[in-house]
Amino acid sequence: MTRDEIIAAIRENADAIKGKGVSKLAIVGSRAGKDYDSDIDILLEIEPDTSFSLLKLIDIENIIEDATGLQTQATVRRSTSPRFAPHSADDIVEIF
Repeated sequence: MTRDEIIAAIRENADAIKGKGVSKLAIVGSRAGKDYDSDIDILLEIEPDTSFSLLKLIDIENIIEDATGLQTQATVRRSTSPRFAPHSADDIVEIF
């Protein structure tokens, strides 16, 4: 599945993902570039004052996995280490 196909599949499920409290979603890492042989790494931003749990994170991963057929690893931006940063603009693709 190409990056554009992944983006389309995620956008088709945007309402369900946003319903979990997600305000922004981006693909990061190798799938944001040209590597089509890996899992999907997702970076999420959560709506302020939203109760967000591990179960919601897993639900989001499952929505994306069902839509794409690819293993998905989601991370909440506020939970990332300050050392985590894409190395270039090619390392992150904003979906919504």
